[in-house]
Amino acid sequence: MARELTSVEPLLPVIRQRPLGLLSDIDGTLAPIVPRPEDAAVPDAVRALLGQLAARGVKVALITGRSLDMARRMAGLDDAAYAANHGLTLWLEGREEAAPGIAEYESLARRAESDLLALTRTAPGVEVENKGPLLAVHYRRAADPARTREAILQAIERSAAARRFRIHEGRMVVELRPPLDIDKGTVLETLVQRLGLRGVICLGDDITDIDMFAAARRLRAQDFASAALAVASEEAAPEVARAADYTLTGQARVEWLLAAIVRALP
Repeated sequence: MARELTSVEPLLPVIRQRPLGLLSDIDGTLAPIVPRPEDAAVPDAVRALLGQLAARGVKVALITGRSLDMARRMAGLDDAAYAANHGLTLWLEGREEAAPGIAEYESLARRAESDLLALTRTAPGVEVENKGPLLAVHYRRAADPARTREAILQAIERSAAARRFRIHEGRMVVELRPPLDIDKGTVLETLVQRLGLRGVICLGDDITDIDMFAAARRLRAQDFASAALAVASEEAAPEVARAADYTLTGQARVEWLLAAIVRALP
């Protein structure tokens, strides 16, 4: 189990690397979880600290399950790189890049969405979000989350289009992703290469971020400076903290960390 980070000192060997990258999830990490996913946003104080890091030469990249448009709206950072839809879509140097092979899944996702929309009538609190090549079925507002999750999985099983996708689960969400070997871990490695990084600090809070933490460990085994931090909460699965090097107790501690990194920059 990772230990709680109470001082920035253990991160100094990574912080001293140039170029340094800060690669982070958004929801539950930089932005607090809210009942309606569309209402989520990165707080102004966190956005300002990320801007200070970018101004000091740190490469800021946001790795998220959100669509690219939503991620850029939530973060409001023009100087950041984005890996949206769990890495299926990249935004680098002012240009959008789509992973090879995802085009066919956009029409398939629309068919699956049509099949799953009945859930919004039969299972109150369910919201189906179409993110282009993938779908997210949220159930945070359901009165009985466990029962609603089962209803979602059963509806997916009944849909021929939905069964063409891989099922991934997160905090009160079931996602349908194209069956491609792309995840937050593979895209972290891509960003390290594309941005020319020598060190990386990565932050996350959910099951999907475990892939990112594993990639950071793989890089460290190759004498690359890295540190993986899990943002702990009552909702977070225990395996997220087990996969990280350090934990932060609550999303509010992320602001403390970013400010500490700004002060520690050489």
